[in-house]
Amino acid sequence: MERSSEEIIELARREIAARQAHALEERGMREVPWRYAFLGMLGAILAGMLLWPGAPLNWKMYAAVHGVCAQIHNVALGGEQLPLCARNTGIYSGFLLTMVYLAILGRSRAARLPPPAIVVVLAGLVVIMAIDGFNSMFVDLFLPHLYTPRNDLRTLTGIGMGTAMAVMMVLILNLSLRRDADMEQRVIGNWRELGGALLLGLLVHAAIYGNVAVSYWPIAIVAWAGIVGILFCVNLLIVALIMRYEGRVTRLEDLARPATLALIVTAIMLGALSWGRFWLEANGLIL
Repeated sequence: MERSSEEIIELARREIAARQAHALEERGMREVPWRYAFLGMLGAILAGMLLWPGAPLNWKMYAAVHGVCAQIHNVALGGEQLPLCARNTGIYSGFLLTMVYLAILGRSRAARLPPPAIVVVLAGLVVIMAIDGFNSMFVDLFLPHLYTPRNDLRTLTGIGMGTAMAVMMVLILNLSLRRDADMEQRVIGNWRELGGALLLGLLVHAAIYGNVAVSYWPIAIVAWAGIVGILFCVNLLIVALIMRYEGRVTRLEDLARPATLALIVTAIMLGALSWGRFWLEANGLIL
C-alpha cells in the first residue's frame, strides 16, 4: 500500500527524532563519569580550603585569589578584613547574586538582550564604575583627579558592574552553547527585574557599611565564589568551544566534561598567579 507524501514526511520526522534522542542518550551516558569527576574534584578543592591546616579560612581565601585581585582598599567587617578589596567585593558579589537571581527567574535559556533602555542603563553602570576606577587610580598615582575616592563608592559602583557582567555572561553562554536557547526570552525583561538584581547587591553594600558583623562570612564567601566563578565560566566557554560543544547543550549535565577540564584550568591559573604574586612581593619586585 502506497503511503501519501504527508505520511512519508511524518515517518521521516519520527526517524530523525528517534535518532536524535538516541544520540542524546548515548552522549549523556558518556558524560556520566565526567560528572563524578567534576563533583569529586570540586569536593577535593573545597575540602582542601576548609581542612588544610596552618591558616584561617579567610586567609586561605585571600591567598587563593591573590593573583587576580588587587586586594588594596580592603574593607573590614565585624573586625575582620574581607578577602577581596572593596571594589571587587562589589563586582563579584553582584555578579554571583545576579546569576543566582536570573536562574530563579527561569532565565537559564534566555538568549535575548534586555529592552534597549535597560541595556543603556547597564552600559551606564559599567561606565560609572570605569570612571570611579580611573579616578581612584589617578589618586594612587598622585595625578589630578575628580574627587576623593571612598570604599563605599568603590563597592557601590562595583555592584552595578557585577550585575551587568552577569547579564552578559548568561547571554553569551546561552547563545554559544545551548541547543535550545530561547531567542524570544530576554535575560532581563523589565525594570522590576533589574531592580531586584540591583537590590541584592545593595543589601550587601548596606551590610558591609552598616558593619553588620554576622554578614561577614556570607559576604566573604559570595564575593570569593563570584571571582572564582567568573574565571571558571570564561574557561568553561573557551574549553567547550574548543571541544565543539557549540549549540549542543540542553542540560547542565551535558557540560560535565568541559566543566571538569575548565575547573582544572581555573585551579592551575589561580594557583600559578597567586604564587607568582607572592614570589614577586617576597623579593621586593612589587609592593
